Amino acid sequence: MTENFYKRMFLIGALWNILGGAFIVYFSGWIFSLSDLTIPQPPAYYYSWIALFVTFGIGYLMVYRDMYKNKNIVILGIIGKFSFSVIFIYNMINYMGQIPLIFIVPVIGDLVFVVLFSKFLLFARSIGK
Repeated sequence: MTENFYKRMFLIGALWNILGGAFIVYFSGWIFSLSDLTIPQPPAYYYSWIALFVTFGIGYLMVYRDMYKNKNIVILGIIGKFSFSVIFIYNMINYMGQIPLIFIVPVIGDLVFVVLFSKFLLFARSIGK
């Protein structure tokens, strides 16, 4: 994979988080009603979680603009995405049938980014950056 590939990947990662957050906020009612659930009440935890991953998306934009200067944001992204995925999967197993399977989509996406972000760090190390 090339430097250009990783640059585009961080832009896609930024859009994944920022546009994903906007989509979830805008369509929360639809997403939850489709799954016969209600938006968590009080919604503070739910919307705070969304604010966090939108913030990470802004961080990935910073990485996109200067990948090597912002490698620490990549490390935080790996930790955040992996932690989110593990916790979510753990809860899907423990609350089998209570969390709609469609909710696994962001988990799979984040795990893909964990792998790609890790590969970027290996790439950066291999070229001495």
